[in-house]
Amino acid sequence: MVFVENYTSRGKAYYRLSHSIRKGGKIAHLTKQIGRALPPKARLERMKQEFLMELAEGRYKYLNKKEIDEIESRRKSYREEIKSLSPLEKEKKLKEFIIRFTYDSSRLSGADITLRQTYLILKEGIMPKGIKQLRTARELENHEKGILAITAYKGNLSINFIKKLHKIMFAGVDDAIAGKLRSELKRDAKIAGTPYVPPKWHEIPKEMSGFFKWYKSEHRKLHPLELAALIHLKLVSMQPFADGNSRLSRLLMNWILWKKNYPPIDIPIEDLENYYNVLDRYQVKKDEKPCVGYILKWYFKSE
Repeated sequence: MVFVENYTSRGKAYYRLSHSIRKGGKIAHLTKQIGRALPPKARLERMKQEFLMELAEGRYKYLNKKEIDEIESRRKSYREEIKSLSPLEKEKKLKEFIIRFTYDSSRLSGADITLRQTYLILKEGIMPKGIKQLRTARELENHEKGILAITAYKGNLSINFIKKLHKIMFAGVDDAIAGKLRSELKRDAKIAGTPYVPPKWHEIPKEMSGFFKWYKSEHRKLHPLELAALIHLKLVSMQPFADGNSRLSRLLMNWILWKKNYPPIDIPIEDLENYYNVLDRYQVKKDEKPCVGYILKWYFKSE
């Protein structure tokens, strides 16, 4: 976070912008001079954003300055739009996103559901006649609870939070696996349509430990959009749970964006093949960049 600090030089008071970043095991304090007087509030905010952009040049792993500028511009317009809405309008906008995101995420995970059926279940509380399994309706309702959980959670990324989110998703759907890692269930996993084989169940504790070490090391270095994309990519590839990994990973992706005030992202079912292709690039070739670019594309299409 960029903040304003005052200091004294040769007996005179000055102002400067300050920002702290971690380099290796040390904290570096970067500054930019303002002068002896503070500019108007609007100009000061622009200076803070310009300072961040200067620091971002060459800093992030996969995003360049032009992309960062566009991402932050989209974030700014999104925040201004949200601030302009009444509480009722904000609730309506969130509900609309929940319905579409739940529909697409469920379809991406193989659920046999239509957008109209999703709307009737989540908006109207009506059980459509075409629903063949009550489990499907419960999965949609639980997914909505999962979205509300990530918008309310203020803590850090932890194994307890991830397991709690999975438990919400599978409560009353499959209680035997709800909130339990594959290592606890002693189950292996397969991903249809790909030669990639996820880690064996006994490897999950080590894989999760490595994931959290990566997160602790990288989460302040990566841009939030990079971080969101890579959390999603790594978890969906690890398959830590017996079921629901792709839905869970997309929820966690949007949790990162939500807590940093970026618009949430929906990946539409119509783009399923391209989505699978970028997952394959990482799972087969260990190439992360295509997934970051793919998430960036849908970020700019978010409403």
